[in-house]
Amino acid sequence: MSDNKNSISRSGGQSIAAKFAQKDWVKKLEAASGKPIVPAKPFFGGIVYLVIDCSGSMDGDKLHQAKRGASGFAVESQRKGYSLGLIQFSSYAEHISEPQKEIARINAALEKMQTDGSTNMAVALSLATDKFADRSGEKIICLVTDGMPDDRNAALAAANRAKQAGIDIMTIGTDDADREFLEQLATRKELAAKVVRERLEQGIVSMARLLP
Repeated sequence: MSDNKNSISRSGGQSIAAKFAQKDWVKKLEAASGKPIVPAKPFFGGIVYLVIDCSGSMDGDKLHQAKRGASGFAVESQRKGYSLGLIQFSSYAEHISEPQKEIARINAALEKMQTDGSTNMAVALSLATDKFADRSGEKIICLVTDGMPDDRNAALAAANRAKQAGIDIMTIGTDDADREFLEQLATRKELAAKVVRERLEQGIVSMARLLP
């Protein structure tokens, strides 16, 4: 049975490659470059964690926008081959969804988020980093916040620990956040963004388009 499956798989792969090689534009490019052109392999190995600020200052419209934006982020990240996990944080951090591509389950987890407490960003980043342990492929944290953390130095230390573990960090904040601090948290300045609070939903969705 195993041999049959392997035979089918090899046959199917050869058929796809053969069809690709017969395309006129492929033949022309190969003739011009003198090198064979191999079709790109699909990307299926990425994991991204949305780490969402649910402190008391996010109450009301900001939380609603964060939920809608996270739902849109899930759709966009799925299109790019990523599984999405969710972590919410206030005075403490809570892991609310394992990485997955089931949009309905992600939305159900998002609906349970409520605001309360302070902004313990360091513990949230540490939790996300720990959740990536023993996972392969692209590993990305996208942090959503509306302000400064309880402990700036602890948050920066947690972000550096994540980066040293091979995890990229993207950040987005509302107009209450400190852009310079968001850039320090992010892997690169261009992976940090700041938007007016009324456009938080659109901003979060746009961050998914920066996924590699």
